[in-house]
Formats: sequence, C-alpha cells, structure tokens
Amino acid sequence: MDYPVRLIQTRAASFDLNCPEQDGFFDRIELDPAGLIRITGWLRGPVSQAPKIALDQEKISLLQHYRLNRPDVNSAEQNVTARQPGVVFEYLVASSMVDRSFRTLAVQLPGGAEFQFECEFTFLSPHYRELFTSDDVYHRDRIYGSGPSNPVVHPEVLTLAKMLPGPVLDFGCGSGALIAELKNFGTEARGLELDSEVIRKSLKPEVKSAIILYGGNLPLNFPAKAFASVFCSEVLEHIPDARGAVREIARLAAKEVIFTVPDISAIPLGFRHSLVPWHLLEGTHVNFFTQESLYGLLKPFFSKIEFSRIGASSMNDSLFFTSLVAFCSK
Repeated sequence: MDYPVRLIQTRAASFDLNCPEQDGFFDRIELDPAGLIRITGWLRGPVSQAPKIALDQEKISLLQHYRLNRPDVNSAEQNVTARQPGVVFEYLVASSMVDRSFRTLAVQLPGGAEFQFECEFTFLSPHYRELFTSDDVYHRDRIYGSGPSNPVVHPEVLTLAKMLPGPVLDFGCGSGALIAELKNFGTEARGLELDSEVIRKSLKPEVKSAIILYGGNLPLNFPAKAFASVFCSEVLEHIPDARGAVREIARLAAKEVIFTVPDISAIPLGFRHSLVPWHLLEGTHVNFFTQESLYGLLKPFFSKIEFSRIGASSMNDSLFFTSLVAFCSK
C-alpha cells in the first residue's frame, strides 16, 4: 500500500511591501509551507543586492534570484534597461527549522527600508526537498521512482478497512501496517505481498507471521471464499494483469471487497493550473483508472458496486481527490 500520507497541515501567507526603491519597486513577500520564501518586485537595471529576511531573528539564506517579464512596468516606466524588469528573490528555510512555529518575519530591503510582520507559521519538509538545491541532473528513475511501503496507515484508509467483516485479506499489504491496526481493532486479518528484500526489511515484527510473501503468480494457494472480505488499496495500478488480480480477489472473498486506486481525473482538473499531482505518475504505476474504466473492470465479478472518493485536496481553486474507492459485494 503506497497511499501518500499527509504529514502536516500548513497554509501559505503573503504580506504586501509596496515599497519604492531607488531603481525599482518591491511588491510583496510570500511564504510557502514547503519552505520557500519569495520577494517579488521589479528593477530598472541589473540586480546588485538582495533583500535580507529573518524569521524570529534567524537569518534565512538566499537561494537564488531570477527575472520575469513585467508588461505593466514596461508600459508605465521610463529608463528601464533590464531585458525583463520583474525580479524574484527566493530564500530557503533550513531543514533544521522544519516543524517549528515562527511569530515574526523581518525584511530589510537594499535601500534601507525595514519591515516586520507578525505571523504564526510552520514549515514542513516536502517530498523531494533536495530538488530546491541539488546540482545533479536527475534522470527519470530518480523522479518517477518507487519507495518503501508506508509505515503508518492513512486515517481514511483505516476507516474504509474497518468496514469489512473478518477475516480480511489485505491484498498488497506492504509492511503490514494495516494488518496491525485491524488486529488492534479486533478484526482477524492476513496480508499478501510480493517478495522482495525491501519488503522483507520493512515488515512489522508483530504481524510478520500473518503475511505471505509470494512471487506474483496467480491463482493463490487458498480455497475459494477463504476470507470474508478482501481489502486492496493502491495496488491495482501496479499490476499489469489487473483483470487477473481482480478475478482472484473475487474468488477469495466470500462477501465484500474494497478497492482504492489513484483518481486520474486529477490530471484534466489540473490542466488550467499546469499541475499534475506527482503521486499519479509514480514510476511503477502501469494502469490509470477513471470511475467508468474501474467499473468496467470490476463489473464481471461483483453483483453490486458503489463508488466513493478519499484524499480530498485542492489545486488553487480546483477540488480533486487522490483516490477512487469501489465498494464491491458478491
């Protein structure tokens, strides 16, 4: 199970500067929860000096600066010699400052103007944080890769799994985190996972005996209806023969099955924002489902199918969900 776990909720913040400088103007400062702080403005000529910023008197180092086109400046100002008058200064909060709360933001501009803003802000450590600063040329396998199984269960996934009667088979159980939670809840559960060194090292000791590692061949060495229910979360997208996997899961379940898969509708929803949630393109995903295509895959094996969604997220003003959920009954 590789459902992305959201670590912490934070919010973006911005403060107006509206400060003229001798050779330009500084508009605003923006703080992103991922740890990046931006000061935006424009300069008539080259960049000679960067502003200085601090959080609770701790200096934040300049990461980089770059120029942007500013048609508003070109049309309103004279003596602009820069090819692109817009300028952005970016600062990166140190990893040692992650998860701490800050209350004051101080800004000193090159011309001497100083600002102090009161705020309560916490930064997180984003996935791929090294891409802010790395001087490596990254290749596909380092971006669209696959990591170890999650050591914890996402709360929404756990809520779904608790709906199922036991005994439950967690088909594609990863480290066994869900099995441990179900056992604590009082539900009998076993797990099935592909055998690999990474998986063997990640198995939770308390449920290791309840997990079967196999080579991926179907059918499995279980009788029909061996389990009251099967849970298959974020797995079908990894299996080339998804139909064969669904057939086997239906054979093993006496009553109910719950599937979750990434919701690929997030891609057209993100079109106008030029954004795609990175998890949808994880390196080992080989199947990409809409609700209609998932229904077509499941329909031959189940008498009743109902759909839901989990992982509500947003791209600017567009709501999307990370995963489709299918509740299936025999």
